[in-house]
Amino acid sequence: MTALPHFDADAISAVVDMGTAINALTEAFKDLGELHPRTQVSLDVTDDLLLMPAVTPLGIGIKTVTVMSENPTKNLPLIHAHYLLCDRETGRPQATFDGSALTSLRTPAASGVATKVLARSEVTSLGIFGTGVQAQGHIDAMLSVRPNIETIFICGRTFEASTQFVNTANGHGRNLIAASPEDTAEADVLCGCTSSTTPVIPTSSVRNGTHINLVGSYSAARREVDIDLVTASSVFVDEREAAENEAGELIHADATNQWSFDSVVGDLSDLCLGKVNRSSQEEITLFKSVGLAVEDVVVAAAVWAAHTN
Repeated sequence: MTALPHFDADAISAVVDMGTAINALTEAFKDLGELHPRTQVSLDVTDDLLLMPAVTPLGIGIKTVTVMSENPTKNLPLIHAHYLLCDRETGRPQATFDGSALTSLRTPAASGVATKVLARSEVTSLGIFGTGVQAQGHIDAMLSVRPNIETIFICGRTFEASTQFVNTANGHGRNLIAASPEDTAEADVLCGCTSSTTPVIPTSSVRNGTHINLVGSYSAARREVDIDLVTASSVFVDEREAAENEAGELIHADATNQWSFDSVVGDLSDLCLGKVNRSSQEEITLFKSVGLAVEDVVVAAAVWAAHTN
């Protein structure tokens, strides 16, 4: 039997860049079809096994993900993932992928789709909370859709972690600064890329007109902003049902009488179809993504198509 082609991180990035991934998701979300929610198996209080199947006209795929909270202390990635793509008509396996590399591309690409629509056009500063692979991915995605950004503030768990990231990250020629949570939160565009179980973005420092992307939490046990910031924002999600089940920040807010899921303005499909947008220059917009299995299929299929063509 012929071995399946395998795409590692380098092979994926060699054929599909961030701009291509953003465009692929934008087109796919205009006619999304039925979604397939993930299965989450709790391994411990903060450890999880995730199974993410999806079927689209582009293909059939499934990703397995492990999230192990102690891995960083062992000099191992927090997340390990593996992906299998199959032909839509025959079900024949086509290729396997480094699932973590796929995630590090499609998650910021989804944020890029939302930011392209919701962020003000004249933004010049970016604040990143987190220092992992999603932090770099979100720098790439934000600069892809808002190339006028000049300064990027980085806030990790510690100032040392922030400084190390600044010294090693690809800022694409922009000015990278290790900063406090308060200074980072004053940027025009904010991205929460942490696995924190408590809010990391200080609400009092967020300015009117800011656009926020949150990608770190995928369960009620994790959240990157507090209820006050949720209630102060116009909230958009990748998909409503998935958000109700997995968006920790929104689940916490919905448990109060201050906010409810009925307040969600729109989802990625609405944004891609032009049904919703920023309503004013002063509005704070918040895009909450929990990650959808269909996003993996779209990006994996784009890699496969580029490889075979």
